[in-house]
Amino acid sequence: MSGGNKYDINVLNYLTNNYCKIINISPNKNISSILFFYLKINRIPAQSTLLIDGLLAFKLSNIVDKLSKKYKVILLIHHPVSFENMKNGKIEFKLKERRIFSKADSIISVSNSMKKVIQKMLNSKKEINIIKPAVDKIYHNQPPLNTNNKTLVTTGSIIPRKNIEKCIEVLSKLDDEWKLSIIGKYHINDSYYKKLISFINDKNLKHRVTFHDLILNQDDLISILRNSSVYICLSKYEGFGMANLESASLGLPLIVSELPVFRENLRGYNRKYVKINDTDSIVKAVKETSYTQAIRSNNLYEWKDVGKKIKRVLYG
Repeated sequence: MSGGNKYDINVLNYLTNNYCKIINISPNKNISSILFFYLKINRIPAQSTLLIDGLLAFKLSNIVDKLSKKYKVILLIHHPVSFENMKNGKIEFKLKERRIFSKADSIISVSNSMKKVIQKMLNSKKEINIIKPAVDKIYHNQPPLNTNNKTLVTTGSIIPRKNIEKCIEVLSKLDDEWKLSIIGKYHINDSYYKKLISFINDKNLKHRVTFHDLILNQDDLISILRNSSVYICLSKYEGFGMANLESASLGLPLIVSELPVFRENLRGYNRKYVKINDTDSIVKAVKETSYTQAIRSNNLYEWKDVGKKIKRVLYG
């Protein structure tokens, strides 16, 4: 599942199990209108605290005013929607999110890099709490890596900002022994997935690229990661990049795009930063990085620590 979903689920589980009265309201395909969703929320007693995920808050923009008058609203922003597909942000989305953010009592984000982005979008000073995600213990409790497989692996939803096509292009410039494993949710009728398949066929790489779809069993996921030699993430934009940190915790060497948030959260690991428009330098980095002595962090920041911090924010 996506890093954002994983974060939200772990927080929800902690709060539910630690004496917080929680009502979990999640949208689904059967909800046909914002009005229906609003009526569902409106049954919650006045003066309650609403913790709203940023992606959902964006869709609830027309009712944020009403919600903020009745409830204490805290937004959990993994990354602003405005920058999903545009480097400098889509102006109408930025204006929309500025209004949404201004109505919140406070904001929680997952990195200092995202805090700076959010601050620039606000008209006035707003409390922004940084609560970074944890890495599941299972990633720290693995034996040392020992693989010489020539396999690149990348993890994340199959969407344009993940820049999967650049990973495929890099593969095309490596020798035929190299393979690419792509782990993440996709739909066969999605235009971006079709574009990737077309690109793979044009490059005659079908036998060297594997789409694994969504993997919910962590043992299966870790097995694929451990049988790879290099983790690659050439994303154009991220709020944190939990999959990177999980792979780094296993000891995998990383090649990642030159994003401020990656420089923030991958310090101390075996990683190389690359410019995503320079394919040749990425290929060179792969050849230089392919399995070397693992560097593993002793930082065992746990989900209960994340949950405790969220609870403190909720209770003021």
